[in-house]
Amino acid sequence: MTIERWKRESVALLIEEGLTSSPALDARLLLEVVTGLDQAAQLLHYQRVLTPDELGKLTAIRKRRLAHQPMAYIRGFKEFYGRCFAVDERVLIPRADTEVLVEAVLAYAQGRPTASLLPIIDLCTGSGAIGITLAAELGVEVTLSDKSTDALAVADGNARSILGHPLPLIEDDLLYNSKEKYGIIVSNPPYLTPAWIDEVSREVGWEPVMALDGKSDDGLALIRTLIVQSTDHLKTDGALFLECDYRQIEDVAHLMRAASFSDVAVLSDLGGHQRVVWGVLHE
Repeated sequence: MTIERWKRESVALLIEEGLTSSPALDARLLLEVVTGLDQAAQLLHYQRVLTPDELGKLTAIRKRRLAHQPMAYIRGFKEFYGRCFAVDERVLIPRADTEVLVEAVLAYAQGRPTASLLPIIDLCTGSGAIGITLAAELGVEVTLSDKSTDALAVADGNARSILGHPLPLIEDDLLYNSKEKYGIIVSNPPYLTPAWIDEVSREVGWEPVMALDGKSDDGLALIRTLIVQSTDHLKTDGALFLECDYRQIEDVAHLMRAASFSDVAVLSDLGGHQRVVWGVLHE
């Protein structure tokens, strides 16, 4: 079977399975995983006959995609803020919409003395995408914290491969065991409600529930706890940055103001949905 025929066959199967958002791209990327041929090479060698070994591997990973396994897990990485982060089923796949959370921190940091920003902690770090990106962009050390030892192992590997050195790791459930005072606390915590989890795509079903479930009917149980904890773990004029769902924005902003955060601001993601809430604790 040639490369071109395999791609046509795969596109048809993907569409039949309901994977209609980008079947041609998926087929091309699956081919690249097995053969190492990028888009240009696939076009140039479209009549090349696939070897039996290649066909066997392609059949296996196509089966995974037809089962709605995310392409990021199949490929083993996901791009975030211009860098490639290793991901697998131990961690949530970084989303482009979360880049606005990083940009909010970077905008806040601009023009401020570095010492006033430190230390910085990324809670519920998962793959480490947020914290490692901030460390790279700001040229500082960022602590990566998660309750999952498996997630911390992924984050540690990403820090070493992307930065060339490890970052401090803390295994903790939010800030329950912390005695530190931070200049910046940033988090993309679990915030989905049980109903929202039931509504998400089959692809999201491959991701760890612990990284999605907000532990309450409104999805805000963890965020409520984190906001209260942050008041004891931020330095004077320290800032808290949170990602949440656009349906929760007003509630999260209210919770922050009620906890004495000021300058509370809301930012929208790439799709125009309100995504990030942040504020400063002056006292």
